[in-house]
Amino acid sequence: MPITGDVYREIGRSAAGAVSVVATFDAERRHVAALTVSSFVTLSFDPPLVMFAIQHGGASFRPMVEAREFGVSLLTAAQRHLAERFATRGSERRDVGDFEQGQTLPVPLLAGSLAQMECRTHQLVMSGDHAIVVGLVENARTQPGEPLLYFARRYGSFKPL
Repeated sequence: MPITGDVYREIGRSAAGAVSVVATFDAERRHVAALTVSSFVTLSFDPPLVMFAIQHGGASFRPMVEAREFGVSLLTAAQRHLAERFATRGSERRDVGDFEQGQTLPVPLLAGSLAQMECRTHQLVMSGDHAIVVGLVENARTQPGEPLLYFARRYGSFKPL
């Protein structure tokens, strides 16, 4: 017998994760479709693949699943305001001015992020009420800093044991 949605959501809240903003230009290239994700993971080193999940029904869903390329900005602890902004319904579409453009691909990225990745959509898997987007990393850069983490519906930062 499958578990209830409430139990499953509680399990999800028990998993700490780094916070990223994934963004792409919409088909008309007048706005950016962006969303905050804590489901972003590295998938493969050779080739360099990453993935994230996006729920059906959000304003960013269509642009993300139709995109040929997207940018990932792994946020620093100081960028909590950006995580909150793109996690809020209605903020999924932003002016292009909120972002800088990638160096290799024309994808939107947030300046000052811990890491920035420019990705081509490699695979799309529809699964349950989400789509899993797999991207081939074409270019990436990092800078020193502390990651923004999400755990039990709260933001935080890393503290070594």
